Parts: sequence; C-alpha cells; structure tokens
Amino acid sequence: MMEYEQGGLTMMKDVFERRIRKMMIVVFVIAVSLLCVSVSLRIHLNNIVEDNKVHQIEDEIDKDMSILQQQIDNDFQILDSFASVLEMENIVDNPQFPQVLSDANEQNDFTTMMYFDESKEGIIANSDNEVKEHQSLSMIQQEIQEIVADGFVGKRTISDIFKSRISQKHVYAYGIPIYQKDHVVGVLLATKNVEIWMDAGAGTGVLGGDTYAYLVDEDGQILVNSQYDLFHQTTLFASPFFQQKDYHELEDALQMQHDFTHSFQYEGQSYHGVLKPLGINNWYIYSVNMIDDSHLFTNENMRIVGLIFLFMVGLFVALLILGYRFMLKNNRELKHFAYYDSLTGVYNYSYFVSLGKEIFKEQPYCSVAVLNIRQFKFFNEIFGHEQGDQLLIYERNVIQKHLKEGEFFCRDRADQFYIYLKDTQKDILQKRIENIMSEIIQYVDLLHTNYQLKIHCGVAISSLEFIVDDSFDSLMVRVMFALAKAKESILTNIWFYDIELHEQEKMDNYVESHMDQALKDGEFQLYLQPKIDLKDGTLKSSEALVRWQTHDGRMLFPNQFIPIFENSGFCKKLDLFMFEQACLQLRKWMDQGIAPIGISVNQSKLLFYEADYVDCLKQIVNKYQVSPQLLTLEILEDLVADNVDEVNDKIHLLHQIGFRVSMDDFGSGYSSLNILGKLHIDELKVDRGFLQEIFDSDNQKAKIILQEIIKLAKTLAISTVVEGIETKEYHDLMKSFGCDLGQGYYYSRPISQEDFDKRYMEERKEK
Repeated sequence: MMEYEQGGLTMMKDVFERRIRKMMIVVFVIAVSLLCVSVSLRIHLNNIVEDNKVHQIEDEIDKDMSILQQQIDNDFQILDSFASVLEMENIVDNPQFPQVLSDANEQNDFTTMMYFDESKEGIIANSDNEVKEHQSLSMIQQEIQEIVADGFVGKRTISDIFKSRISQKHVYAYGIPIYQKDHVVGVLLATKNVEIWMDAGAGTGVLGGDTYAYLVDEDGQILVNSQYDLFHQTTLFASPFFQQKDYHELEDALQMQHDFTHSFQYEGQSYHGVLKPLGINNWYIYSVNMIDDSHLFTNENMRIVGLIFLFMVGLFVALLILGYRFMLKNNRELKHFAYYDSLTGVYNYSYFVSLGKEIFKEQPYCSVAVLNIRQFKFFNEIFGHEQGDQLLIYERNVIQKHLKEGEFFCRDRADQFYIYLKDTQKDILQKRIENIMSEIIQYVDLLHTNYQLKIHCGVAISSLEFIVDDSFDSLMVRVMFALAKAKESILTNIWFYDIELHEQEKMDNYVESHMDQALKDGEFQLYLQPKIDLKDGTLKSSEALVRWQTHDGRMLFPNQFIPIFENSGFCKKLDLFMFEQACLQLRKWMDQGIAPIGISVNQSKLLFYEADYVDCLKQIVNKYQVSPQLLTLEILEDLVADNVDEVNDKIHLLHQIGFRVSMDDFGSGYSSLNILGKLHIDELKVDRGFLQEIFDSDNQKAKIILQEIIKLAKTLAISTVVEGIETKEYHDLMKSFGCDLGQGYYYSRPISQEDFDKRYMEERKEK
C-alpha cells in the first residue's frame, strides 16, 4: 500500500519541479500571477466562509423550527388522542370527568387543561392538581375566549403568547373542537409555558454556543428570548444588530413573510443575522452568530502582500522557494481533503476505491467488509451528535487495532466503514469481524446505559472458493448487496456474498432491466383469488393478483419483483395496468353474459398520491364501460398514518365515482384504532398474521383482539375480509367471529383468468 502512495507523491514532485523551471524563465509574470491568484483565492475563500456562516445559521434556525413544530405537533396529537376518547366514550357528562381532565393534565407537561361545553361553562385543571368546575367563559381572560369561539366553529387553534391569570406565567394555548355526530359539543384547551421553548432558542447548537436566537412576531416584538440574551430589549428594532439602513428591509420581511439576511459590525467585529418565518401565527426566528471574523485578513498578511509587490525582482528566488513550499503545503492539504475523512482522519471512500483498484490489478484475491451501525441517526438523537462523533472515532480505533499489515479502511457517509482485508477464508474473516463488532458494541458501556448497539456487516470475498471478481468495482457492488441482506436478516448480523446472493443479484438486475419491456409485451398476467361469503360459502368477489410470465416461460412471483418496483417507482405503472386488466375482465364477463363479481385491486402509496390518480381511474372505467361499484381499491395502512385528512379527501373523490375502498393488511404494522375511526373506508382486510398467531402460537390475546376488531368494524359499518384462511378450522373460527368474507388457500390459490372462469364463472352465465 505504501508503494502506491509513494509512487503518487514522486509523480507530484516531478510535476512541481517542472513547473518551477518554467517559472524561472518568466519569474516576474508568474510572481505577479501568483499574487493575483493568491489575493483572488483569499477573497473567494472569504466569500465561501461568509456564505457558510450564513448557511450554518440557517441550518440552526431550521433545526429550531423543526423542534418547535414537533413540539406543537406532539401537543396537538396528545389533545387529539384525549379528544378521541371524549368523542367515542362520551364521558364529558360523567361526574368523574373533572378528575379525568386533571389526571390528563398531570400526565402531560401542560400548565392547564380546560373544557368548555355549549353552555359556555367549563372545567379548568391546573398543574397544582386544582380543579375548578362551572367556570363561566365570560369570566375567563380574552385570549381563552377567542380560542373557544374558534373551536365552536370547528377551528383548531394555537394562540399568541400571553400572560396567564391562573399560572401568572407567559403561556400559549391550544384549542380543538369536540364532536358528537359531526356537531361541535365542546372545546378542549391546554396551555403551555413558553419556557419549554428556551432550549430551542438557546443557541447552543450549530455554532458551538456562539449563536443567539429569538422568537419574534410580525411587528418585531420579542416573544421569547434566547437563554443567553445579549441586549435585553423587547423589540428587534431596539437591538444593536440592526442599523438604520436595515429597518426598511426588516419591516418588509416581517410583513411579507420573507427570509432576511444581513451583516453588521458590533464592538469592532463582524457578524451575520438571519430571520426566517416559522409558519405559525406570523412568528419568526431571528438568530445571530457571535464569532469574530476579523482574522480573515490580518495586517500582517497585507504587509506581506505589499512587500512582495515592492521587492518582486530582488526576491524572485525567495518567491520561487516560497511558491514551491506553498504548493507542497497546499498539495498536502488538498491530498488530505481529497483522501481523508475530516472527522476520523482515515481514508475517505473515493481514495479507498482508488487504492483498492490499484492493488486489485496485481492481487485480485482479497476481501472487503462494510460495517453499518443500525439506526445510527436515532443514536445521535438520543445521545447527541457529539457522542455520535465519539462513537465513530472509537469505531475507527477498534478497526485500526485489528488490521494486519497491508490492510486499510475508510469511512463513507455517516456511520459506514469499508475494510480491505487480505484474508479470503470465510471462517477466519467471520472471527475477525465478530471480534471487531463485539469491541465496537462495548462503547455503550462507557455511556453507562443499556442501549443496545447493533452493527450490520456485509462481506464480499474475491477468491477461487467464492467468486473471482473481474474488477474492484464489482467487489464493492457485491459487498453492498451483502450489507443489504444483513440488514434484512434477523438471525445474523454478518452476511457473506455467495452464489445464492449472486443469483438474487442477477434476478434483481433482470427485473430492473426488463420491467418496462415486459409491460409493453404483456408479460404481466392477471390472476384471481376468490373471496368467499362466510355465511353461506358462496363466491362473493375476488382479488386481482399479478404474475410475471417471461417470454422464455419462467414464472416470477410478486416477492421477486414488487420490492424492486416500489423502490424504482415502476409500481405506479404496474398498478394502473392491473387496474385496467381488472376492468377488461369485468367487460369480458358482461360481454359473455356472465353476471360479474367484484374485483379488488392493490394500489400503491406512490400511485395513490399522484395528482391525476382519480382522473386516470375514471378514464379507464369509462373506456371499458364497467360499473365502478364492482371495483375495490386496496390501500395499505402505512399510506394513512400521517395523512388521514388528505387520504379521506381522496377517498371522497373515489366514492363520488362509485369505487369502494379497502384497508389492506390491517394488523401487519403499527395499526391504529384512532385512524380506523377517522378513515372513511368501506372494507377492512385483516392480515393473515392474526390467524397464524392464533393457531401457530395459541395466542388467546390475539384471538380476542381479532374478534373485537371485527365487532368494531361492524359497528362502524365496515365490511371485513380475513386473509390467509388455509384450513377448515380457520374458516369455522372466522365464521363464528362474524367476519363477512374469507380469502385463502382453503378455498383456492390465485389462479389464471381462464381457470377462474371454468371453476367459478361459467355457472353464472345467463341461460
């Protein structure tokens, strides 16, 4: 490895010597040029530094805004959860409701929680566990009255900051309406101390404690001071940060909701300030850095520049030597920046690959391992970025300690380390990597925490025993493939690239390179699986499923290509194609005089959120002249999680056309009954995992939960389908639970259109 580095340095030295010989011929011209370039470079670097400081302040503000918005979203989520309980259980009239409100307030960090009904009388629970009942709204301070008024017209509100008569502290308030049968029957409020925002405005983040942040309103009034308040004023216009010439631009930015950036002098030093709108109540965050910029151009540097101009001819030899040294120094710095990671000091990815390619030409038998810390970003969120950096440095030290002569490694991206290893025997590599990972994981012991640090590792070996790679690049591609498998695996943290993985890679490459042509050639086939009415055992409807019949007769199943389609976005095209195939099938049945049955079609998240999604479906059903009521659109629950209102708006448009909407795989993820209560779906499709849990693990809790979900769906007028019915025992249990439809191998596996017609549809043909 050192020979390759030395060869590169020798080449650089020869280049510099040739340049110096040329410089001696036209020394004066080159000296002046160097000076001009030097001055220009300094100016350019100064501009870069200035821009970077502004970007750092903007990033700090964005972080503060994200924290504030997250706090507000969390508070609204708490109120929404409590409101859901009030709306579903109707406990407001219960004599225990005041205590319930007090308990809810005690469990959260609100200063007070209040509830006012239509009679404008309310209950107030404060943080001292004091509960006041029968409080007249007219006797409450004006800010609360305004929020209640907004709530009774259906508005969700966050107030301006005001001084609470109850807590005698500066607070802001939330208000949400409480509904009963689409009618507002009350308003739930909560107030919160503004001091909880002080951490976001403390200025201890991006610039290492040298920023001051303020929350201000549209008039420039300071609502919340930084923890380290610099000038103790109530308005930005009275601060030392703004000069008279800045006032007009500041006023425009405040009134027009624009960003505003400026620089100023304070006590002989240069600073930057940035104002950005928060997007809430016409509030802004203003932040200023407090770093002295005066070191960029010192008097000493200017004197050096002057001396060079005055004594150019007499000092040309010195200039050549100085230029030579300057270039060597800059070469070392550029080499460091080009080849090394700034945090850990080890090679970066680019140089690792470059060095690996050079060695691979002479020695193709080697191994590459890549280490990745599982959910490293959450480690940063929990312990802070400083501890995250320390973990990476600790990981560097551990890897360095375990390397043999001629081996090297690099850091790429946040927490990913690549290691070049000379060993090619799997058992030796396994043991070495396990030792490295085991020692890295011990870092959490230094934090005195029970946090479980987990590391994934992919390994690719270039040897006769495994696969001899034709290039180092292909070895790097395969090690990433192995890492991806390690992340998917539950049983092992280390995954070696082998023939099986090689075949999967070939399959993935085939899918990606042939999917568009396969769609044009009609290789994607419509298969149907029946849905059976559990009451009488008759065919009720079916689900459209896709199979890929390649031109050479191979059959590819969804698990082989759907994940790739989802990553590439091709699933949008396939979903529309399958929807059209379902419409075509309905048209065929009707043309043949067969009474059609409903068909459900899966719809991906990417397609559902397309702007022209509803129009596309409408055009297709009109093209084939089929009833939209025969088509059920299946969406996954993860599509709904954070966008209930947006999803309901789209469902409303689909309902207007006549489509039915089903939530597929309910129970496979983090299902929310709250979402189920808000979502306007027609059908709930329960995931097969419930049945497997009930019968394979004899889980009685899962059995009770499934039974109650079916009951709840019926109460909400939502039909139910259970997937994965594979035995009569499954069938009988679901029938006893009152489930509407069953689907699974007990009735039939997915079959082609032709087989489906022969088995189920010919008997429905009109005589």
